[in-house]
Amino acid sequence: MSDRDTKLIAELTDLVQLDPWIMDLLRAVRAIHLQDWCIAAGVIRNKVWDHLHGHGDRTTPADIDVLFYDRYTDATYEADVESRLAAAVPGVRWEAVNQAIVHSYTKEAPYASIEEAMSRWADPVTAVGVHLTPEEQVVIRAPFGLRDLFGLIVRPNLVTPDAAAVYRERMTTKRWIERWPRLTILWPDD
Repeated sequence: MSDRDTKLIAELTDLVQLDPWIMDLLRAVRAIHLQDWCIAAGVIRNKVWDHLHGHGDRTTPADIDVLFYDRYTDATYEADVESRLAAAVPGVRWEAVNQAIVHSYTKEAPYASIEEAMSRWADPVTAVGVHLTPEEQVVIRAPFGLRDLFGLIVRPNLVTPDAAAVYRERMTTKRWIERWPRLTILWPDD
């Protein structure tokens, strides 16, 4: 790992640790004892982009994405996790997704880990997660690294079928550039 990558991990760790709201979310997930988990996507991405743009007000994500990996695949398991989290921290929309079963609707081979699942996401800048250990250590999970996130660069990940169309749809509907005008959004070539 380069010095730059180490510095970005340290910077993200500091941003997370200094945000009581994010730390409360992480503690809530940790308290329900999932086997392997992280909070990912909008919570983390928005925190970094708000910081880099000097926004004093939080850009609250549409939901709190909790990724977990568990071979237990009962159809109600994700809903149960979300209910338990809602009881712990009401007032936010929790979305818990078991990455061990995502392949059942992506029609890809099963993923071996949370990182492998995130490596298939349409925009790598969003594929960043944070885990909190029992010792309060923040662990960053970022299969694409953190350079694009901190560099304000949004690019497509064209590894899945229809990836270009999915990416275009996300960029059009998310309208990130309106909130974070310093972003550079790269468009896929067809």
